[in-house]
Amino acid sequence: MKKFLISLLFITGLATAEDIPSIIDKAYKNHPKLKAIEEKLKAIKARETFETSLPDPIVNFSVNDIQIFYKPFARDLEPMQTINLGISQKIPYLPKLKLRSSVVKTIYDKTYYKLEAEKQEIIYQIYRNLYLYWQIKEKLKVINEYKEIARQLIGFSNTLYSVGKVSQAEVFNANVFYSELLQKEVFLKGRLKQIEANLKYYANLKLDKLDFSLKKPKEISGLNTFVETMKNNNPELLAIKTSIEEANKKIKLAKLDYKPDFTVFGSYSYRTPFRDYVSFGVSFNIPLWASKKQDKRVLEETNLKLEKEKAYKDKYILLKSMLEENFFKAKTAFESFKIFEELLKPQTEKVYESIISEYQVGEKNIFDVLKALNQILTVKLKLIDETANYHIAYKTIEKLTGVIK
Repeated sequence: MKKFLISLLFITGLATAEDIPSIIDKAYKNHPKLKAIEEKLKAIKARETFETSLPDPIVNFSVNDIQIFYKPFARDLEPMQTINLGISQKIPYLPKLKLRSSVVKTIYDKTYYKLEAEKQEIIYQIYRNLYLYWQIKEKLKVINEYKEIARQLIGFSNTLYSVGKVSQAEVFNANVFYSELLQKEVFLKGRLKQIEANLKYYANLKLDKLDFSLKKPKEISGLNTFVETMKNNNPELLAIKTSIEEANKKIKLAKLDYKPDFTVFGSYSYRTPFRDYVSFGVSFNIPLWASKKQDKRVLEETNLKLEKEKAYKDKYILLKSMLEENFFKAKTAFESFKIFEELLKPQTEKVYESIISEYQVGEKNIFDVLKALNQILTVKLKLIDETANYHIAYKTIEKLTGVIK
C-alpha cells in the first residue's frame, strides 16, 4: 500500500504547448468577428477614394420666356426667349482637398489600430481560456489520484476498525476527506463547462480532442523594456496617438475654411431665329462671418485635440499600471512555484512517506495521515495554480505590449 500511495503523488513534468499556435491560427482564419473586422477595413479603404473626390458636377436645364401667357409655344417672338443647358463644378481650395485626403488616411489608420486591438483581445481570450482549461483539467487529474488514495484509506481504516485497532472517528474522517474531494471535483467540473463554452465561442474547438500542457514558470525581468514596447506597439495607444494626428490635420483644415471654395459654371443658350450664345463664369464664398463660424470651428478642433491628448495620457497611465501589475503577478507566480517545487513538495512528500510508514505499524493515527495528505494536495494544486497564473499574466503582458500572436 505504501508504494501505491507514494506512486500516486508523482507530479507530471510540464512540456511545451505545441498545439496552441495551430489553435490560434485556426481561430484567426475562421472567427466571424475577425472576418467582420477585415471587411470593415476594406470598407474604410474604399471610403478613402470617394471622400477625397470632387463633388459631382451639376447639370441644369432651364427655359427663359417672357411670353409665357402669350403664345407659350412660339419661340421666335423675343430675343430673350432661350432654352439653356448648363453645367457647374464646385472646386474646393486645392490645399483643402489634399489635406482632406490625409485626414481620411489618418481615420483609416486609427480604425485599423482599434480593430487590431479587438483582434488581439480575441487572441488573448483564447490563450487565457486555454490556460484556465489546462488548470482545471490538471486539478481534476490530481483530485482523481487523491480519490483513489482516499478509497484505499477508507478500506484500510475499515479493516483496522474491524479488528479494533482504530476508532470509528478515524473511519468517519477518512470518509469526510473523500467527500471533500468529491465536492472539489463537482466545483471544478462546473467551472470547466464555463471555460468550454468560452472556448467554443472564441476558437470553435473540439474539446474532447484538445490535449496540451504548459511549461514551468521562468524568471521574468525587463519591466522598462516592456513599458517601452507598449508605448510603441499597443494598438489602443496607437489609435489615440493617430487621433491626435487626425486632430492636428483637422485644425489645419478648419483654418483653410478662411479660404474660399470656387464654383466654375458654363451654359449654352439656344434661340430661334436669333443667334445662340454661351455663358461662363466663376463664383466663390466670402468668409464674412468668420468670427461666428470659422473661428469657432478652429476652437472646436483645438479643444478636441486637447481632449485626445489627455485621453492618451490617461490610457498610458492605465495600461502602464496594468503592465506593472501583471509583471509582478508573473514574477510572484514564478517565485511561488519555485518555493513549492523545490522546497515544500520534497518536504511534504518526505513527511507523508514517514507518516504512512508509522501509520501502518500503528504509531500514527489517520488524522496525521489526512493532515499530511491535505498538505501535499495543497502543494500539488498550488503548483498547477502558479503555472496557470504565470502564463496568464505573461500573456496579458504580451497583449498590453501589443505583440501577442
